[in-house]
Amino acid sequence: MNLRVLYLFAGQRRKLYEEYKKGKASDIHLIGFNHMANYGIEVTFLENRLTEFLRRISFNLTQLPVLFRLKSCDVIFSGSGILTLFLVKYILRFKKPKWVIYNTYLTNLLKRNRKGFKSWVIKKAIFSADAIMSPSLAQQDFLRSIGFPAEKNYYVPYGIDHDFYDKDKRVSEVQERYIFSSGRDVGRDYKTLIEAVRDLPVKLIIAALPRNLKGVGELPVNVEVLYLKRTETPPYAKGAEFMVITTIPEERMAGSDCSGQYSLLESMSFAKAIITTSRATLTGYFKDSEDGIIIPPYNVSELKEAIKTLWNDPQKAKVMGESGRNKVRTQFTMDIFSRKLAEIFREVATR
Repeated sequence: MNLRVLYLFAGQRRKLYEEYKKGKASDIHLIGFNHMANYGIEVTFLENRLTEFLRRISFNLTQLPVLFRLKSCDVIFSGSGILTLFLVKYILRFKKPKWVIYNTYLTNLLKRNRKGFKSWVIKKAIFSADAIMSPSLAQQDFLRSIGFPAEKNYYVPYGIDHDFYDKDKRVSEVQERYIFSSGRDVGRDYKTLIEAVRDLPVKLIIAALPRNLKGVGELPVNVEVLYLKRTETPPYAKGAEFMVITTIPEERMAGSDCSGQYSLLESMSFAKAIITTSRATLTGYFKDSEDGIIIPPYNVSELKEAIKTLWNDPQKAKVMGESGRNKVRTQFTMDIFSRKLAEIFREVATR
């Protein structure tokens, strides 16, 4: 009998999965779901009218319906659902199914909640998990520092399906040279980026959500903001001179621990040099002066100089972009990630 794994995604995935099956979207947001059959693992995910009704009430309630699915799976793989994990593993003490957390947020969550009842619930939930899989060394190190058991503390670098992007023949219709920045999570810092290009002869195109531009003020004439679907951004990335990923300081503890990681991998797969804000989670993925340029958070002057450097030296940007693409093809593929994830599922299920 195949191992049965139930995915609890942090956000909606049904429409994205359908687009993936039609060849219209990459699998970067599916976290290996579509690869598990290759390893003899039967996978399903929980998303229906009830979960979406609960999501509208509170994000923390979204995964509660999993209580009715516990007997139908051997492993639960969750990108959210701390409250449900607390109920299943700490309150009810269920030994099966095994529970594996996909860790994109625990560092910030724990740092934001250091005291009180909520902190106690979060810690009890996390320590009752059967395993935690982090996509960055910094997250694994943080869990180690708070005493999370080594045998349950996994690190697996995330991956991307670069073949999908190679086959995508769409091209940007923008005729002039431009740089591109794309991302929707609350950890993005477009204000600093816009200020950095305000007086430069550089066109900047941003793909984000309205919430990402709150407090930015009037845009300079060389900045264009587009509200695109995720599937509509690749042509703009491919046509850009290079990419810029600016995020708020990690000390702000907002959004994902790994803010910008998907954009980073996509940009590297396009062979684009990247200017990115320094983050501990970059370690192991990205090297300063080799794959692009790392700048401090909120530093307009250093960001401006980095943009000028790559804008005025396309050959340097090209060399950096090729370095990034080579890393993606050899180290950060979805095949590599999925194989290691499947191994973790099997190891945890047999404990």
